[in-house]
Amino acid sequence: MNDTTIKDVYHVALGEGVCRSAEALAVMLVRDVDGVDTVSINREGSLLALGAADRDLQEEIVRAVVTAGFAPSSVVASPFEKLAERMPLSLSEAAALEVPEPPKLPVRVPIETLLTQRVRIEVTDGYDPADIVVVAGIPLEITFSEGHGCLAKVVFESLGIEADLTDGGAVVMLPALEPGVHPFSCGMHMVHGSITAE
Repeated sequence: MNDTTIKDVYHVALGEGVCRSAEALAVMLVRDVDGVDTVSINREGSLLALGAADRDLQEEIVRAVVTAGFAPSSVVASPFEKLAERMPLSLSEAAALEVPEPPKLPVRVPIETLLTQRVRIEVTDGYDPADIVVVAGIPLEITFSEGHGCLAKVVFESLGIEADLTDGGAVVMLPALEPGVHPFSCGMHMVHGSITAE
């Protein structure tokens, strides 16, 4: 984490039960606002945008949020959260206050036999783990838990494989992978994961 000085913290109340694809679109559009340093979703399901610009970004963030389909009134920068006139908040301090979610490290899949590797991925509001590391040249068996809405299907586009997760999940068998990164996503291509074969 670098020491970029955070001037403002903007909260966007996305609401309960929001579609994961709409949430991902809001994150993408807010991240594209010039002056926004970090965007994350907190444990309560609110989008947090940390602004490092020397100007007020609220109007641009509201425009991005409205484009994603949320109400303009969902964007809030309260006096407690708006720190420009008081003391700037560094990213390391913001992390200590649990403002941004820390990035998750890839999970290395153990080799059970020389014939296959196995991993389970929980499907909630994303993939857990979302990034896994496997040994190239050994087939991979992935057990996905049940998924719904935009996570009802998982797609390995580069491998021509997809699976329906709506009825108790699915077991996806991948062939021995070539070294490199092999992405996967939901059926709407809004929620992503990756398999790195080494």
